[in-house]
Amino acid sequence: MATFVTRAQWGARAPKSVSSITPAQGGVVVHHVDAVKVAEASHADCAAQVRGIQNHHMDGNGWSDIAYSHLACVHGYLFQGRGENVRTAAQGTTQGNDDWYAVCALTGGTGSDYDPVTVGLIDAIRYGINRLRVSGGAAQAITGHRDHHATGCPGNLYSRVISGEVNPGGGPLPHPGVTFRQSPVTVHASVATWQYRMNSAHGYSLTVDGQYGPGSDAACRSFQSRRSLAVDGLVGPATWRATFA
Repeated sequence: MATFVTRAQWGARAPKSVSSITPAQGGVVVHHVDAVKVAEASHADCAAQVRGIQNHHMDGNGWSDIAYSHLACVHGYLFQGRGENVRTAAQGTTQGNDDWYAVCALTGGTGSDYDPVTVGLIDAIRYGINRLRVSGGAAQAITGHRDHHATGCPGNLYSRVISGEVNPGGGPLPHPGVTFRQSPVTVHASVATWQYRMNSAHGYSLTVDGQYGPGSDAACRSFQSRRSLAVDGLVGPATWRATFA
């Protein structure tokens, strides 16, 4: 299991203010730090890196605290951020921050020029998500930052989200607990995760926008028919499992 590093242990500043969160309506979002490599070679430097992120968020962005709920390093440590039951500032949308926790990997890069995704890093991300579920009331949904906002974050870690590798119980990615339907249109970040998977794994060409509109409904019905599922246009647990199998 990953080693937990408290705010006192990494030298956190006190938050300027604290707001509550409603994570049963969302879940946990996975982030990375940047589009360039940032992982520290020595764990002895990771606490200073987290302090630097907090200083940037508080002094540069004017936020109340470090944006994330927890941060995970490649050495297998989980740094306490805002922690459980506290609203985030990481997702780029009001609803995202109101309803979703954030676990940030202390990694970065793009494509083949990406920091090593170590066993310790995945273990720490899993540990963070589990804490947020057990102690913070997070729903089962796990998304990438890109499912909430126009960004490339979390870079190469997004494939680990889609595969369910970052889920504490392992893959496949668990159903988010929300059944997608076309009327009224379901708007949820996990819809974007599903749309991406439908395109990348099953050959559809959906707009990945997190809105379960007519195009998503039609693709769902086509997919259900192909997989001999009940053709109802609803993405419930059975259709979700088939999509991410």
